[in-house]
Amino acid sequence: MTRDRIEQSKDLVNHLFFDKIFNMLLKTNDEKNMLKAFEILCNLIQSTNFRRKLANNGYFKIVYETMKIGIIDEKTLERLSWMTTLICFHPDMIDQIISLKLLSFIIRLVDIKSSPAVRSNAVLAISLLTYHESLFDELISNGVIDLVMNLCMDFDGDLTVKQFSTLALVHFALSKQSINILI
Repeated sequence: MTRDRIEQSKDLVNHLFFDKIFNMLLKTNDEKNMLKAFEILCNLIQSTNFRRKLANNGYFKIVYETMKIGIIDEKTLERLSWMTTLICFHPDMIDQIISLKLLSFIIRLVDIKSSPAVRSNAVLAISLLTYHESLFDELISNGVIDLVMNLCMDFDGDLTVKQFSTLALVHFALSKQSINILI
């Protein structure tokens, strides 16, 4: 490509790059390459520009539609739970969180059958979701406060899950909307 077509070149390179990563992530049987693709994807989420491209081009939707809880292995589920937490961390992803129904996905990750790493990522994601006022009613109506309180009080629970549950409970306590439920 020539200099007068630099934007077309950038778009083409980005398209090829994303396609290659998602082919490694979704279509390979090679665990090492798939986990590396997850690592790259999680790093891209940290960039505002790339995060928006991933969201606007439907890449997150593809990942969540392809990778189902109960079908994917525990390592993959752990990476997916971490990616979900990263998405929840960024306020500009609220539309993606809502359209992908990530709250119900996160609630399923908290299930006792999941590993402590998956569960702690999910509870951290819940904690981060408390910062989104537009999701607060949904958090309350889905019984997330009770879920988090039960995790805090679980004597046999993993310490990391308890720590993140306590953090989420503190975030709930800081909101006027949830005080009556907590009392």
